[in-house]
Amino acid sequence: MYILDLSLEIDANLQVFPGSPQPLFMKWTKYDVQSYDSEIMMMSTHTGTHLDAPSHFVANTESIDMIGVERLVSPALLLCLPKGANSLITLDDLRDINEIDRGISIVFRTGWQSMISSKNYMVSNPGLSVEAAEFLAGKKVNAIGIDGPSIDIGSDERFSAHKTLLAKGILIVENLCNLENLKHKDKFTLLINPLKLKGASGSPVRALAIIDDQSSASP
Repeated sequence: MYILDLSLEIDANLQVFPGSPQPLFMKWTKYDVQSYDSEIMMMSTHTGTHLDAPSHFVANTESIDMIGVERLVSPALLLCLPKGANSLITLDDLRDINEIDRGISIVFRTGWQSMISSKNYMVSNPGLSVEAAEFLAGKKVNAIGIDGPSIDIGSDERFSAHKTLLAKGILIVENLCNLENLKHKDKFTLLINPLKLKGASGSPVRALAIIDDQSSASP
């Protein structure tokens, strides 16, 4: 078994969605004063690698604490679909992929994560078209993950894919990383670990790919 970390490290310099607060960490106690170390932190629940609950865009639906734990561990399929700035993952990209089944999580590797140091990372990312989102919703997949800051393209101010997926209860995981270590159509177990935040619309996560056969991961 091989375990791959798909999560960004969170620090004060991490890029955040425009209008969101930068992560803030402050010392609360110190070894030399209280004899133990601790911190306080402030950040959006949608910081770094994070999970969107349905309540993020759909009123009176599941918040992050209401998501069944069985949905946080699921079979997953990696789809390598290289896309540039504001480019759409289309229905044509998906319609002939027979491995997309009910209950599976689909993880998209667009290559956009390589742009994380760019000033355009948060505003020009690729994402799902409405038709592709509707197709995946119709398949009743468990979750959709992507190696960018949003499942919607950066120019979509209506958040069309978010609304389409979350209205059907499909979870969204954004800002995944290290997907270059997986190949097109690799299958693995996706483990998503959100905090159990009562009433929250999302949570930072430690996302892991659990791969049965180490040889299936790229060096």
